[in-house]
Amino acid sequence: MAEYDYFAQYPNEGPDHSPDCTQCAAARSELERIRDHALTQRERFADQAAYPYVAGSTALHRSGCSTVEHISRYGQGLSWGDPSVPEASEAEVFEGELLGFAHAQVLSAYGQNFTVMTTQETAEWIRSRTGPRGGTRFRLCKICTPDVPEGARTGASS
Repeated sequence: MAEYDYFAQYPNEGPDHSPDCTQCAAARSELERIRDHALTQRERFADQAAYPYVAGSTALHRSGCSTVEHISRYGQGLSWGDPSVPEASEAEVFEGELLGFAHAQVLSAYGQNFTVMTTQETAEWIRSRTGPRGGTRFRLCKICTPDVPEGARTGASS
């Protein structure tokens, strides 16, 4: 088995990659949708008063939880936080993502495994993951111990 070369170019990347690549053109609209969702989530994360909850695939957190702080960095270049290195523009980040997404089905800057939510959205998220007898298909983070919003479990029988 060959070792993975982390510094190798994506397939079709580099000086031989055509700006009129049909694979990139076909993937552009899907990646634009993914990017728009990721940027919306990043904007929501910045307003923790309006969006106090963050849900992962199975856990609910407060938006200020230390375990989810890294999500504010999505969409940033590799030099994030280094003042000596200029940031990549959104367009540069997108074009770099497009190449990996179209040719290797890889997302890095726009990868999503969380949802930033209002209190009402969180209550609905909890109801959708609570069974008819009150069993839950999620857990509360043990670090930030988020409160369950009022009315979130009204559909469950006691």
